[in-house]
Amino acid sequence: MNETNPNPVEPATGGAEVEAPVKLEVRRNAAQYASDAVVDLLHSLGFRYVFLNPGSSFRGLHDSFVNYGGNRAPQVILCAHEDAAVSMAQAYANATGRASLAALHDMVGLMHGAMSIYNAYCGRSPVVVLGGSGPADPALRRAIDYLHSANTQGELVRPFVKWDDEPVTAEGVIESITRAHKIATTGPKGPVYVAIDAGIQEQKLDGPIELPDVSRACYQAPPAPAANGDAVARAVDLLLGASFPLVIGGRVGLNPDAGGPLKEFVELLGAAYQDVRNYVCFPTAHVQNLTGEKDLFRQADVVLGVDVEDVTAEIGGYATRDRNVKGEGIGEVKVIDLSQNEYVIPTWARIGGSLAPTAEQLLADPVEGLKQLITRLKARFADDPTLAAKCAERAAAFGERKQALIARQKKDVEEAWDDVPISSARLIGELWQAVKDRPWLLTLRNARSWRHGVWQFTGGGEYLGHSGGGGVGHGPGAIVGGAFAARDRGQLAVGIIGDGDFMMTSGALWTAAHYRVPGLVVIFNNASWYNDEAHQVEIAGQRNRPPENAWIGTTTLDPKVDLAGLARSYGCWAEGPVTEPDELAPALARAVGEVDAGRFAVIDVHTQRK
Repeated sequence: MNETNPNPVEPATGGAEVEAPVKLEVRRNAAQYASDAVVDLLHSLGFRYVFLNPGSSFRGLHDSFVNYGGNRAPQVILCAHEDAAVSMAQAYANATGRASLAALHDMVGLMHGAMSIYNAYCGRSPVVVLGGSGPADPALRRAIDYLHSANTQGELVRPFVKWDDEPVTAEGVIESITRAHKIATTGPKGPVYVAIDAGIQEQKLDGPIELPDVSRACYQAPPAPAANGDAVARAVDLLLGASFPLVIGGRVGLNPDAGGPLKEFVELLGAAYQDVRNYVCFPTAHVQNLTGEKDLFRQADVVLGVDVEDVTAEIGGYATRDRNVKGEGIGEVKVIDLSQNEYVIPTWARIGGSLAPTAEQLLADPVEGLKQLITRLKARFADDPTLAAKCAERAAAFGERKQALIARQKKDVEEAWDDVPISSARLIGELWQAVKDRPWLLTLRNARSWRHGVWQFTGGGEYLGHSGGGGVGHGPGAIVGGAFAARDRGQLAVGIIGDGDFMMTSGALWTAAHYRVPGLVVIFNNASWYNDEAHQVEIAGQRNRPPENAWIGTTTLDPKVDLAGLARSYGCWAEGPVTEPDELAPALARAVGEVDAGRFAVIDVHTQRK
C-alpha cells in the first residue's frame, strides 16, 4: 500500500472496539482481491468512516473493509437505512470540511439513498458514494443479480451528482475513485457516485495493482479560484459609495476559515451584517450583526451576498406564500454576488433559483474573494484616509441599533418563557444554558421556530446547516453524522429536531448508541407536520374555507407517539415527554450528564405548535 498520505487518518477516539475483527491473517499491504486494493486507496485518501447499509452487491468490498483493512480507516458504520447513511456522510463532511464516504447496495439501495444524495448536491457537500453493481458478465450473475442490475446504474442520480462512473476493470475502479474524490472536493463541492461491479470486487489479483500517490497535485483539489481583479475593484467602489451597505452570509458559514476574513471585511467597511436563514457565519454578539431584523435588506442600497445559495430569495424577489402575491423585491438596490453559483448549472432541477439581479458578479471561492475585497479596500483607504474614517464612523453608529435589537429579542423570549405548551424561546434558551460552558457543535436546528439572539455563536463552523434540498427525514442521520465528527474533536454534539423528522428515520439513533457516539437531541414535539399545517391554514383562508380543518392529514395526535420510549429502544438514554417549562432545565441537566458519561441522550419536549 502507498503510505504517502496528504489526508492522514487519526485513530477514532471511541467506539472502534465495538466491532473489532478477529483471526485476521491478511497483511494490509498485500492486496489479494480487487476490493482489497480499493480499501488501500480509500485509506490513503483519508477516509475515517464508511457509512453503509449492507448489501450483497458490495459484499466483496465489505469483506475487504473488515478482513483486509481490519475495520480501520475506513471503519464500517452500520446504518438502519440508506437515506440515513448518506445523511450521516453529508453532516460529517459539513463538520470536517473533508470528503466523506458512503456505500449503497445496487439499485434499490441507491433508490433509498437518492433523496439524501440530492440534499448533499443542493448543500454542496463532498460525499463520495460507492455502489455495488452487476456483475456485468452474465456468467457471474446469480438469479437476484438480474433484478438488481442496470445498464448504467448512475443514471438514477446523474441529475444531482457532480460526476458518476461505472468502471469495467480493477485498474479502472482505482482511477475512477481517485478522480471522484478530486471532483467532490473541488469547489463548488458536491456528491459523486461510483458503481463498482460485483464481479470486479471479487476478482482475485494476479499481481499487485499500482496505487496512485495521492499526495501529488494532480490527485488533489486545485487551489481555490479568485475573482476577476477589475470586478473586485468595481465591487469595492459600489460598497464604499453606499449609504447603507449590507453583507449577508450563506454556505460560507460551514467553513471556520471564513470567519476571520468575513469579520474583518464587515468591520473595515462598516457594513450591516445578516446571516441567511439556514447558516451561521458571524458572531451573534457583534455590534454589526443585525440577524433577526426583519426585511433589513429593504434599508440597504448595496447588498453583498457571500456564498448565498439563492440570492433572489434573500432579497424578497419571489412570490409570497400566497402564490398570487408577488414579492416586492428590493427595487433599485445594487447586488454583488460573491460565490461559485454560476459553476453549478443543473439542467434537471431548478436549484439556485431565478437569475439574480446582480450589479456585479464575483465568481470565486468565497474565502479567496473576501481576501481580495479586503486587500482592495485597504488600498483604497491608503489612497484616501477619509474613506476609512467614514466606514469606521458608520460601524460605530450600529451600537444603539444593536442594543435595541438585543432588547427586543430578550423581551420576546421573556414574554414566552412561561408559556404552556413550552415555547421555542424557552426550549432554545434552556438548551443554550445547558451546553454553553462546553465545547459544542450544533448539528441541527428547526429553522421555523429558531429564536435569533439566544444562542451565542462566535462565528462559522459551529452549526452544520440544513439538509440542502429540503428533504424531510434528514435530521436523525445528520445529527448522528455530525456527532461522529464532534466526538473525534472532543465536542458535545447537540441538535434540535422536529417530531415528524425524527419519526421518519429514527433508526439512525441505533448507530449512535451502537458505536458509543455521545450526543444530545432535543425533540421539538408539536405533534404536527406544522409547515404543512400552516400551508393548509393559508390556502383555506385564500379560498374562504374553514381553517379549523388544517389539522387533518398533518397532525400525529392520535395516537401520540412515545418518542422517548422509541429512543430507549434503540439503546439511547431518553426522558420525556417534558410538558412543563420548569421541568425542562433539570431534564436537560440530566441529559448532559449522560452525554458526559458517553451516552447518546434524547429529550422529548412537548412544545407549542409553531
